[in-house]
Amino acid sequence: MPVSSQLLKPVKPGFIVFSFIVAVTLTLIPWGPWWRALLPDFVALTLFYWAMNQPRHVSVGWAFWLGLILDIGDGNVFGQHGLAYCTTTWLISARHRQLGMFPLWQQALYIGPLLLTNQLIMLGVRALTGSAFPGWSYFVGAITGALLWAPVSHLLLAPQRIDKPTEIQS
Repeated sequence: MPVSSQLLKPVKPGFIVFSFIVAVTLTLIPWGPWWRALLPDFVALTLFYWAMNQPRHVSVGWAFWLGLILDIGDGNVFGQHGLAYCTTTWLISARHRQLGMFPLWQQALYIGPLLLTNQLIMLGVRALTGSAFPGWSYFVGAITGALLWAPVSHLLLAPQRIDKPTEIQS
């Protein structure tokens, strides 16, 4: 549903921070190998949502710091998440007005390749440092993330929704 057809309250900065804390926590939980392959990058999904819908509050700076937090938390190559998140968040920020007009299923068609781009950038950084290829299941999370885009968007939009007064409804 395009954002223009809804009445929304302003987003509270505390809710943005809370959503990132939840996303980082979900990402750092030690899931098993099968779950790790199936689950999307929750931080990237949350970052993409806020960069698209609140570009004045969340942009490339948030992407950089969240990436560094994940690199420290996972013990990965320092900067790989930051580089990937900054690149894809910039791509979201460049088109946030256009993307906001599309229905969620069309936005998911843009988000899926961006999640794949994130993974390819991180895979490239790992390859440069001599890490082995993690297998093709590494890319399943991008598909899952695209499929979860609509539920995640509805969840993050819920605190901003206002019921339309009866005189405004059509």
